[in-house]
Amino acid sequence: MSDKEKKRYFTIMIIPHNEESVLNLRIPMYFFQFLSIVLIGGLIAVFIWFNSLWKLQSDAAESSQLRTENRTLQEDIDQMAQETEELVEYVKHLEQLTMEVRQMVDLPVDEQQEHEVLTYLGDNEQGRILASRGGNPVIERNQANISHLHSFLPELSEDLFQLKEDVTDYKLEMAATPSIWPTQGRVTSEFGPRSAPFSGRREFHYGIDIAGPRGTPIYAVADGIIDLATYRRGLGNTVIIEHGYGYRTVYAHLSDFEVSEGQEIEEGELIGSMGSTGFSTGPHLHYEVHVDGVAVEPRDYLP
Repeated sequence: MSDKEKKRYFTIMIIPHNEESVLNLRIPMYFFQFLSIVLIGGLIAVFIWFNSLWKLQSDAAESSQLRTENRTLQEDIDQMAQETEELVEYVKHLEQLTMEVRQMVDLPVDEQQEHEVLTYLGDNEQGRILASRGGNPVIERNQANISHLHSFLPELSEDLFQLKEDVTDYKLEMAATPSIWPTQGRVTSEFGPRSAPFSGRREFHYGIDIAGPRGTPIYAVADGIIDLATYRRGLGNTVIIEHGYGYRTVYAHLSDFEVSEGQEIEEGELIGSMGSTGFSTGPHLHYEVHVDGVAVEPRDYLP
C-alpha cells in the first residue's frame, strides 16, 4: 500500500447539542478495507458452518433412516428364515406321513430312506441342519432352508406320486381279495382231508361246505369277472369268479344263477341261490378260494 493511500482518512464528526466542542474521529482507509475482509471472511465461515451443520443433520437423518430400514430388513429376513424353517418342518412331516401311510396299508418302506428321514427328524443333531440356528447368520440359515427345500421337494413329490399309485393298486388288490362270507349258514365240512360223503373213502376237500335252507342267497366275496356260470358234473351249478391278483373263488351246488359269464361283479353282489345240484347230500354251498392256481384255506379270507 502506497504512502498516499495510507494517508487517506475518513473523518466522522460528532456534534453535541450543547456547547461542548465537536468531536472529530479520523479513521484510516485501510481500517475499512480490513473490516470488509473480516466481514466477508466471517460470512464465508458462517456459510460453511451452516452448510456443514445441515450436511451433518442430513447425514444423521439418513443414517437413522438406514438403521431403521436395516432393522426392518433384518426382521423381514429373520421372519423369512423362520417361515422357511416351518416349511421344511412341514415337508418333513409330509415325508413321515407318507411312510406311516405305507405302513398302514402294508406297502413296502425303503428302510434306508426311513433311516435318513428319522435321522433328519432329530435322531442325529448334525443331521438337523435347520432345526438349530447355532449362531449362524439368518441369511445363511435362509439359504440353507431354501437349498434343502429345492433338494427335498422333488423327492417328496416323486414319493407322493408313487404312493398314490401304490395305494390305488393296493385298493384294487383289496377289492379283489376275498374278505366276506359268501352266504349264511353252518359249516358242515372244513378244508382239508375228510371222508367222502358217498364212498366213505379218504379224500382232500378243497373248500368248505356251508349248509342252509334252499334258496339262501349266495354273494360274491370280492370284485371280479364271472369266468364261468354253468353246470359241472359233481359240483352241479357252479360259478367261478376271477378277481385278479391271483385270486379265484368257486361257488358250487347252486340252485340257480343270477349272473352270466363275462359279467363284471362287485363284492356283496348276488350271484345265485343255495341248492343241492350235483353230488350233494342236501342244500349247501361248496366254497373254494384259489391263490395263483392253488386251493387254499377259505377261513384265512373270512372275517
